Amino acid sequence: MADPSDKFDEVRRAWVARHQGWSLIQRRRAEQLGRRVRARQRSTVAALPDPHDDTSLPPLILRAAKSPTSQVELVVVAILAVCVPLGWLAGVAIKSVLVNLIPQTLRSFPIAALLWSGVALGAPILALYDPAPTFGQMVVVPWLCVQLAAAPVIAGVYGIAEGWLAIPGSDQWWPLTPAEPALSPEDAAEILGPYEITGPPVVEPRPLPDHGERMPRW
Repeated sequence: MADPSDKFDEVRRAWVARHQGWSLIQRRRAEQLGRRVRARQRSTVAALPDPHDDTSLPPLILRAAKSPTSQVELVVVAILAVCVPLGWLAGVAIKSVLVNLIPQTLRSFPIAALLWSGVALGAPILALYDPAPTFGQMVVVPWLCVQLAAAPVIAGVYGIAEGWLAIPGSDQWWPLTPAEPALSPEDAAEILGPYEITGPPVVEPRPLPDHGERMPRW
């Protein structure tokens, strides 16, 4: 089934495919966006894309032993899962909520706001925190604080990874969708043209026959 709402899938797919580099995770994202685009096309047009193009790499855990690239990505994902599991889950939740606001409320993904929010939350923790000499104060409390600061950062990184930088407004603080302007009678008249009050003629006008020039008879 195609997603009824188009979240700029084609533009994002092109951006991800252009910037994926060696990452198989990004290649899988581009393939999934492409599948959504083709599914939407098959539901609306007669010239259907080939369904055999809807292939996708398996998830990371299933391809871990297939290539060095997958092994490197698995190590990075495992480190993040151990260090910031709560922040990761919160970041994914924040990302999902924000994507659902596009394009009705937001016209793009607020990457700048999320990344700077993580900096604003993390900087005071590093600068002002003075733990007591106990295990809980030295390890547990900083770990929980890191989860809080990591949540918006991870949501912003997901926004970059899913190609939202290709959409104008993603580098702004809070890219709201502009309200539709009210259409005044003057604007409507300019768009539709003047109102024709002359009714149609009773008899359709026809050009007079051309009989040529009259010559005198001698």
